[in-house]
Amino acid sequence: MNDFVEAYLDDYDRIVVDIDNSFCHGYSREFYLLDNDLIYPLEITGSHKSGRHTVYETSLDRDIEIGREYQVMAVNGYRTVLQYRFIVKTERFNREFFYDGSDLGSSVPDKYTKFAIWAPTASQVKLEVEHHGSTKTLDMHREEKGVFRITIEPRIIGAMYRYLIRVNGQWNYCTDPYGKASTANSEKSVVVDVDDYRADRHDLPLLEKYSDAIIYETSVRDFTPAGTFEAMSENLDYVRDLGITHLQLMPVNDFGSVNELHPEKYYNWGYDPVQYQCLEGSYSSNVFSGIQVLKDFRNLVNKIHENGLRVNLDVVFNHVYLMRKHSFELSVPYYFFRYYDNGRLSDGSYCGNDIDSAQPMTRRYIIDTLKYYADQFCIDGFRFDLMGLLDIETIRQAVKELKKINKSMMIYGEGWNMQTALAEEDRCCKENHEKIDNVAFFNDVFRDNIKGSTFEAGNLGYGTGDAGKIYVAEEVMQGLLFGSNDSTVNYVECHDDMTSFDKLRKCCPKGELISRQKLLLGFVLTSQGIPFVHSGQEYCRSKQGYQNSYNLPDEINKLRPEDKVTYREVIDFTRELIRIRKEYQLSKKAEQIRKEVSFEEYQDCLVYNLKNCAGRDLKIIFNPTEEEVEYDCSGYHMVFGDGLKPVSMVILERE
Repeated sequence: MNDFVEAYLDDYDRIVVDIDNSFCHGYSREFYLLDNDLIYPLEITGSHKSGRHTVYETSLDRDIEIGREYQVMAVNGYRTVLQYRFIVKTERFNREFFYDGSDLGSSVPDKYTKFAIWAPTASQVKLEVEHHGSTKTLDMHREEKGVFRITIEPRIIGAMYRYLIRVNGQWNYCTDPYGKASTANSEKSVVVDVDDYRADRHDLPLLEKYSDAIIYETSVRDFTPAGTFEAMSENLDYVRDLGITHLQLMPVNDFGSVNELHPEKYYNWGYDPVQYQCLEGSYSSNVFSGIQVLKDFRNLVNKIHENGLRVNLDVVFNHVYLMRKHSFELSVPYYFFRYYDNGRLSDGSYCGNDIDSAQPMTRRYIIDTLKYYADQFCIDGFRFDLMGLLDIETIRQAVKELKKINKSMMIYGEGWNMQTALAEEDRCCKENHEKIDNVAFFNDVFRDNIKGSTFEAGNLGYGTGDAGKIYVAEEVMQGLLFGSNDSTVNYVECHDDMTSFDKLRKCCPKGELISRQKLLLGFVLTSQGIPFVHSGQEYCRSKQGYQNSYNLPDEINKLRPEDKVTYREVIDFTRELIRIRKEYQLSKKAEQIRKEVSFEEYQDCLVYNLKNCAGRDLKIIFNPTEEEVEYDCSGYHMVFGDGLKPVSMVILERE
């Protein structure tokens, strides 16, 4: 609030007062709590200098009524609002205000419209609602667990609304955290009946194990010239015919950095969430209708399922776009974000904030959001951005709840061990993989040892010509780095960083580029684990050498249909390997891998032996060298490839 004096309630009996040293030299010999006409002395228990401020610790010997607006009086009678700060992190607060009801947000039962928002530290909440050109501001009623509610008549589907919340001495406008639709650019929430937009149920075969999946990542905006859900739903034949099983969509919930009324002016991948339960308006066929995007996304999911594919969503629960303007912070300041003990915001995401997933209502919100997409749109899996910033218990509970909705549900993410204000043993990072079941992690050891370092363009991996990494290649191809091949997502390229083809241009001879691209795909698609392909990788996608294209123009990021013609042989190579992976059931269970998978080294070639692949024995031989290699194939016939030419692979089946 940038006042001369600021006071914070950090526990039920602890108030911290911060005085700017420019005001009375930062000195006050006494403090009082003001409750309307009542005044109570505070006991000073300590003080210290902090930069240009003097910070006082004081204690309080009476109960605070959470949500009531108090003031603290300091030197010269100066008064300041008592702000609810780290009290919201205490066990007692969470015990008293955890709410497990199912009515948060807006709903339209029978002939009514109901609104409910959790705002326990607020002293007042008003609802501003606009319908048919008329705007009303109505007082909401504080009820149990700090939930404010109001019911109005009749059902006003399509009405625009927002909350006006009085908290910590100021009024904040905010959208509904549980809102399911909004006007353009997250200005206001929109009342909808979600039952009108449910996706159809499709009886797809049970996914018995994660490693039976073949994931294809893409951005809605990149996928077609129009860059909308509607356009994507009309262009699915190619990915269906490629043979992949899961289409992973980069963030589709409402995000910042793109003006939805002028999307052509700015590009962004969408890893800057604003409204988690609303869909991104720039992907709508009519951004002026807050409801149209629900229809478009439902239709897209239906089309994907009709084509026999599953849909995974990329979700970003580790940070938000602008914390100070986010509905989390505007409704319950300090609650939803992670802080160090010294009061500094945690920033392991490098986006200015980390979401405090371990807070009970934050955890509940994350799980509610996942369940909403899984139930409403029949989503089949979730990829968690920077999953290592989230706590294990939240992901564990999410897995449990999502598996109840869909037994074939996939849960995986980036398990990097980021520096955040969460104990290492509680982070959902790959180092803690033994603590959590049914969760897979992106395998950067696979990526960097098959392709070469993703951060050093000139660094080679085994697949790009460094024969010295053959032993690491054996390890990652076995798929047991995280205990089970169902726990490893094997990839050499994703939306992040330089495309593999651009990297090859930096580190390999020009005449090898296509062969190397195919070889890298060969490692991914025959590995034990979950194969992951970035859209366009199978036709040598280039982003003109840019390392990180998250906010670069469409001409850098858009998929180019003409590349499908230029690099048709790589597409055919990819499609055939996917067919073989499925037909020969290359994906095994962990106990089978230990018995039926082995490796040999032959003239710097990796010989990958697989027994009992749908009743047949195979040898897959990778030759990453620039020399043709002769190998005794007695007792085998070739089912893929045409010899161990320089930079090539073959698949042999025992006769």
